[in-house]
Amino acid sequence: MFKSNLKICGCRTIRYFRTFSTQPDTYCQVLSDMIGIPSTEAKFYIQKYRLKNKDAELLAQTITFCKGLGYSNKEILAAPTLFTCHPLEIEQHYYSLVEGGFQNVNPRVLSKTRTYMKKIVSYLKNHKLILKSTNVEEKFVSCIEDKEIAGKIQLNSSDGEIWSQIHLDIQKHFLKMRLGGTEEEIDNLLQVHHIIKNKSFKVIQENIKIAEDLGFAPRKLIKYGYLLGNYPNYPKTTLRDLDNIAGIDMRVVMRRYPKLIMTSPKNIIKIYGILKEFDIPDDIIKKTPNVFHMSPETVRVRLQTIEQSPDLKVLLTQPKILALIVHHNRAKTRLSFLQQLQLRCTSFTILRTDQDTVFEEYVKEGKDANKRGDLYNYLQNLFSIPIKDIKSKISRHPFHLQVPLKDMQETYDYLINNQFKPINIYNVIFILLYPKYKVQDAHATIKYDSNFKYKSLTQVNKLNIMLYLIEKEHHFTGNGIWRNNKIPENVSTIN
Repeated sequence: MFKSNLKICGCRTIRYFRTFSTQPDTYCQVLSDMIGIPSTEAKFYIQKYRLKNKDAELLAQTITFCKGLGYSNKEILAAPTLFTCHPLEIEQHYYSLVEGGFQNVNPRVLSKTRTYMKKIVSYLKNHKLILKSTNVEEKFVSCIEDKEIAGKIQLNSSDGEIWSQIHLDIQKHFLKMRLGGTEEEIDNLLQVHHIIKNKSFKVIQENIKIAEDLGFAPRKLIKYGYLLGNYPNYPKTTLRDLDNIAGIDMRVVMRRYPKLIMTSPKNIIKIYGILKEFDIPDDIIKKTPNVFHMSPETVRVRLQTIEQSPDLKVLLTQPKILALIVHHNRAKTRLSFLQQLQLRCTSFTILRTDQDTVFEEYVKEGKDANKRGDLYNYLQNLFSIPIKDIKSKISRHPFHLQVPLKDMQETYDYLINNQFKPINIYNVIFILLYPKYKVQDAHATIKYDSNFKYKSLTQVNKLNIMLYLIEKEHHFTGNGIWRNNKIPENVSTIN
């Protein structure tokens, strides 16, 4: 799937991610294959440590990382708690422990990282986790690449202090000088993004470099503090292998949408594949690149929801339809409110706007009408005709903005199903403004009334006669568009 997706988006070859089913049997098979134990033993192990609902792919990543550190299969199995942690968390904990003076970080130690981080240094030394001669403060400071900053950090900590507190104090001094922040700003940063507190200096410094390379000033990282706790390989892989997915310059959009820097490349590929399943073209994807920092499953569910809603499905061809995916809950709330007010024209522009005042003004105005841009975009996608030509043609009808797009789609689908060609429908474009049941009745009249000689008529002739029959009852005023011939109160033409 990944290969076919990448062929579509024209990306360079990527280092493919191994994927697994999340079924318990698959988890058992991965454990059996990678650790080298019989499947029956693997199944017993999973049941004993309640691992059956865990992700098999994450299990594989954890085992791969542990083996990369030289751990034996026996050592890995002796630390089942490791399998309950995310592999990226395990990796970053390992770096932190090593930086803080831990020696021989084996699986047992790694699985209890959070516990050991909260211990005083003398306890860790007494239990031979850290050498007696090790100065924890100096170990941390030595990991700071900027030696000018490192030389200014002198805390004079003692072995009676908690390991994690020494780490945090040095981290605060480092961030204050590296990012140019005040003490209050750094305290607030660490309070809001508390996950950073346990991050290794290796990871934090690498994330700062990546952000600066993308054009972020150091002080900007105080605002976007979550970037400091990111997994550096994510943006590195994305910029290397997915730098032009869907024709998007990822370096540019990462500056505009910083959360994309934190997005897993695998998720980007998954989301791209899902968008293609729903026939979303690259030109539309390019307009809303922040769709890639969402959960793939969320994107799929929201697209399915749109497809199942007649009011929203007709909007799938709008150039910025993915804005309804990103801000789906807001759009659903607005749609529900408009329906309660019995406003039938679902304006895409109004549903997607991020300005509440624009929506409120639309509601106060109370006009049940489409926005011109929404209508013209819809018709352009329907007929592949330039917007200026569509505008010139459709705008001659006095009520061309007051028919819900879903009603126009129903009429269009009916005509297509009855073998009318799109170009002929376009030539009599007003027919789309009339309810399907009226078009259907008019069609039946000319089809079965011998006076019309149906078979000898061209499609354009048929559509024009159908339009004539519908409007004749309304003296050709355009009022034939109203369902059940009920003209709404205070209706007026919109030019």
